[in-house]
Amino acid sequence: MLGDTVLNRWNLRRIEECRTLIDWLAPRRGERVLDIGCGDGYNTAAIAKSGAIVTGIDVNERRLAIARRRHRGLPVNFQTMNAETLSFADASFDKAISFCVIEHFRRDDLVLANVRRVLAPHGVLMLSADSLTNPEIREVEREIHGRRYDVSTFYSVDLLRRKLDKAGFALQRWRYILTTPVTLTLVRASWSLDDLPLSLLPVKAAGYLALRLVGKPLSDLTERIARRPDSGLTLLAAASAR
Repeated sequence: MLGDTVLNRWNLRRIEECRTLIDWLAPRRGERVLDIGCGDGYNTAAIAKSGAIVTGIDVNERRLAIARRRHRGLPVNFQTMNAETLSFADASFDKAISFCVIEHFRRDDLVLANVRRVLAPHGVLMLSADSLTNPEIREVEREIHGRRYDVSTFYSVDLLRRKLDKAGFALQRWRYILTTPVTLTLVRASWSLDDLPLSLLPVKAAGYLALRLVGKPLSDLTERIARRPDSGLTLLAAASAR
């Protein structure tokens, strides 16, 4: 697997998602931030550079070891923890963020309830989730995507709003990204790259880079001209604790 650093810098699926969520989070010096599903800590470190005190959690020990090694010296604490069973005390954090993680949980209701519990009053949550609501997406593609990436739930804004409301959050803003047919074609190519075996890692890396350098500007152009407001491959959301 290519690490988070490569995915965030090269993979056109992740660039707008990560930049937008961190921008919405607006981390400030001294704020306590929880990064749920931090992986090897690329985004966690980006948040910590603002001066925020960041805790990154994940269940993958190998990726956490990479995170600890890469990001020494930053105000980041990486812990092995499942968001379905968060063990932090109530009101431990001011803000929380999660990059396309919620869709992998079987009990997303527990995750959201736990995040609400560990947030301080008026705390905020930024998250992204697989949506695949583009009208060109076929049901068989959703099924294949679900198996390929272990996705339990595809989120529309209405579904996410209901789940957030039940957990004690109010949805404040949202955005679908990766919405146009051109973008979908490019993303389908990136899915094919994901399926390549490790023995073809150089080919995979070259493909990601080509999509980043050529595909991303093309995608950005079509999104500026014809972005759809009501469907997309990924859903971004900002919510506040009630």
